[in-house]
Amino acid sequence: MSFSLPLHTLSSSLRQAARTSARRPGFFALASLTLAVGIGACAAVFALVDALLLSPPPYPQPQQLVVLGQADASQPWTRISPQQYQLLDGLPGVERRGGVFVPRDVNVAADGAIAPDLVSAWPVDAGFLDTLRLPLALGRNFERDEDRPDGAAAVILSHAFWQRRFQGDASVLGRSLRIDGEAMTVVGVLAPGLRLDSAPDLLLPLRLAPGSRDSGTNLLAIARLAEGASAAMAGAALEQRLQSHAAELGFSERYRLHFSATPLRDNLGAASRAALAMFAGCALCVLLLVAVNLSNLMLLRALALRHERAVRGALGASLLRQALPALAEGALIGIAGAVGGLLLAALALALGQAWLPPEWLGGAVVPLGLRSVGFALLAGVFVSLLAAALGAWRGRDLDLARDLAAGSRSGQSRAAQRFGRGLVVVQAALATVLLASSALLAHSLHQLSRVELGFDAGNVLTFRLNPDDDYADTAAVHSLTERLLARLRAEPGVVAATLASNLPIGEQLNVPMALDEAREAVHAPQFRIVEPGYFDAFGIPLRQGRGLLASDTAGSEPVLLVNEAFAREYLDGRALGRMLHIPMGEGMPVLRVVGVVADTRMFGPRQEAPPTAFMPLAQTPDALMRLLRQFMPLQVAVKLREQPMAHAETARAALRQVDPDLGLASLRLMARDVAQATASERINATLVGAFALAALVLAGVGLYSVTAVAVATRRREWALRAALGAAAPRLMRGVLWQGLRDVVFGLVLGLIGAVLAARMIEGFLFGVGRADPIALGATVAALLLAGLAATLAPALRVARAAPMDTLRSQT
Repeated sequence: MSFSLPLHTLSSSLRQAARTSARRPGFFALASLTLAVGIGACAAVFALVDALLLSPPPYPQPQQLVVLGQADASQPWTRISPQQYQLLDGLPGVERRGGVFVPRDVNVAADGAIAPDLVSAWPVDAGFLDTLRLPLALGRNFERDEDRPDGAAAVILSHAFWQRRFQGDASVLGRSLRIDGEAMTVVGVLAPGLRLDSAPDLLLPLRLAPGSRDSGTNLLAIARLAEGASAAMAGAALEQRLQSHAAELGFSERYRLHFSATPLRDNLGAASRAALAMFAGCALCVLLLVAVNLSNLMLLRALALRHERAVRGALGASLLRQALPALAEGALIGIAGAVGGLLLAALALALGQAWLPPEWLGGAVVPLGLRSVGFALLAGVFVSLLAAALGAWRGRDLDLARDLAAGSRSGQSRAAQRFGRGLVVVQAALATVLLASSALLAHSLHQLSRVELGFDAGNVLTFRLNPDDDYADTAAVHSLTERLLARLRAEPGVVAATLASNLPIGEQLNVPMALDEAREAVHAPQFRIVEPGYFDAFGIPLRQGRGLLASDTAGSEPVLLVNEAFAREYLDGRALGRMLHIPMGEGMPVLRVVGVVADTRMFGPRQEAPPTAFMPLAQTPDALMRLLRQFMPLQVAVKLREQPMAHAETARAALRQVDPDLGLASLRLMARDVAQATASERINATLVGAFALAALVLAGVGLYSVTAVAVATRRREWALRAALGAAAPRLMRGVLWQGLRDVVFGLVLGLIGAVLAARMIEGFLFGVGRADPIALGATVAALLLAGLAATLAPALRVARAAPMDTLRSQT
């Protein structure tokens, strides 16, 4: 038997399906919307996976780009030191290389602007852009004499900064910008697309001194492989080169470092890989539920149109021709569902762009590209056609001869009923897995929210400040901060104002320290340079000794505060009076510990408080101040009585009055930093919760449709039972039990699967186990309630039906 069909037959079937859908839009809309939910979820996740993991880096010949760094498979974007970087000239397998130092904030002013910007700058060498082969929209790359110490002052603008600050004016080339007080000439504007782990506003010359002894691993080295070379070959050459200079680099036999080359594309999106894998699994579960639901809806449609199918069969139509109307309608539903899914996916991506973690995106914009559109269309048509075919196959055993004789009185066979019940079990199991995962993540987030961080972030307004080169030493920086803090404290509603190198949560800063008698580094704790009011502003209690005083200045005894974790780990719990030294060259003072403060969880609630030392800003050695300002700005915090964001303009005005040439950045509530510490957990719980809610609704709809089919095809049986004396409550219980027993069976299977699947999300959990009774109990309750709600309407229909009317219509 041939299964081929003429083209005009197919087009005629599609036109007929379109007319039928227009006359009865309810079924078409329900089926299309059901499919759109699944396609939208999958298309949005696919777009993220495609943009962050599958798409090559946006540079020419990206397969040749590698990152040269320490061999640590668990960490992307591993770095090396400037001292190590300078030893890589002529590295075998490497065509060229470029380096980018740790980004820093700089003050930018142009054309007498009233309010300077504080923006992100990447110090890069002249080989950086050449290595990436990133074109410039205007101008040129840095020249060699601009990339040497004391070279000509030059700057390259990012495309986004050029558009934002200069409205894309091509005459910006050759203009002078004041960057941290130094006049720099604009020599180029980048084309769009520069993206690594973040995106810069400006590029500055690295100006790495020849023979640098800087051993801090703060330089990201990007290399372009030579023709025929591989990442493994470049990594082996890197390891051999640096190990041959082990003595010069200070490697010890006990703590010898190792190095490798990793493809650039493996570093892009690495932070999002585990979460995206979880989201992809959830989206596929939802799509599978959609396919099952569509199959049930298509079976309902087949039951409604079985008389028409019987006529076709009686006239000699083949099985394919009998199923053709359902397949044509399925194709239309697939197209409509795919288009609706794309609209939902575009909306989800537009909303998600603002609250997805920045380390996921690295400055990239996630579009709904052609591959995502193609995926959605193919998936939508395939799933809908599969569901239509499955629905037609499930209805193949209807008694068509009886349908011709008696209209719509035939029912499903036992095999078809068992198949429908099996689909309910599958739906319930899939929904259970998603619901349990969502409940585990939600309970984990609740546990995280209960962890005390050790400081008060309420009504605290913060911003970043980076004194330029006019503030050459600690005394000048201290004078600036004293004037600024005095100005802020004089404002109405200000409870306290303070300044530090770091806030109690967020960026880390490690400085080597040692007991004075050791005179060499024995640990590198977290380190803070703070003003005396720092602890009062954040409500961090003093445990022992005294706090920092206004009298702790450059002319008084150098002092230090440590937290309880520092005292326990390094000082045997006896911290007061101990003498500590910072082994970072000559001129570093010996510091006496005068107080112990409470611990603060600077890395968020997941991690314990690290050992931390606090040094008064006024006593910071000039060399240490200059070093720290290479990596991070200063942080200003203002504690207010109420409505802290209403004082944002006050903070800007205070800085303008103190120094109109300085800009500020990241003016925000500190509560946002606290929320950011659990942002990934909230995103995981929210997205998986959305998938779980969709799964719960789809499972409920699927159970309803299967129960409705069973009730519709067994109307005569129910009517006979009622006529023979069965009470309405008993009939209801029968329908409810037949539906809920399948849910319970699927629930048991799903709970087993959920405990096994929880291994995939175990790394995202905090304070809960994979078989957490609260989460699993909530899952059981939610699914049973959904099952009860789904079967209640068909059960009520059976209980309220008039048995004699039903029997008369069936005879």
